[in-house]
Amino acid sequence: MKSKPFGALFGLLALVAILGVAPAFGQTANEIDIASGAGGSQNAACVATNNCFTPNPLTVAPGTTVTWKNTDTTTHVVCSGKVTDDQCGSVFEDDALKKGTTFQFTFANAGTFDYFCSVHPWMTGQVIVGAASTTPSTNTTTTTTTTPDNTTAVPEFGPVASIVLAIAVMSMVVFVAKTRGIPKF
Repeated sequence: MKSKPFGALFGLLALVAILGVAPAFGQTANEIDIASGAGGSQNAACVATNNCFTPNPLTVAPGTTVTWKNTDTTTHVVCSGKVTDDQCGSVFEDDALKKGTTFQFTFANAGTFDYFCSVHPWMTGQVIVGAASTTPSTNTTTTTTTTPDNTTAVPEFGPVASIVLAIAVMSMVVFVAKTRGIPKF
């Protein structure tokens, strides 16, 4: 009979630990949307505001996978570099990003990465890869929220999660040693 409260406590501690550690390992993606109508002409509304790629610029931490999503009606080519430097694709390039499709690239190193659409050179953007993501988040619950720059922020428990996970694992080991069995939930 004593195993049910202990098993419930273990389950709760394990859940808290997993929720605390998971963002550090799994939350590494950000999305950049290509604005509808961006490829229409160099006089498109998004050109004047420099948001044919949204958000622009996007700031992420090293190791982050960025996904470009084509929400426009025409095909685009996402190409690293600047229109003026003749270095299209030296870091990344997607040859044909058709309507409704996506392209992904993982930024391993810190730096500033310019990119543009080689078919529509008036469409430019920038990914800034820093030592840590500067995505603001004041949310302390376990739900994801949308920040002002349209990226997703996930709350983190920080170093407490590792301690809770260690306690949960040790508790399980002690329980199994005492009862010589795995708890039934």
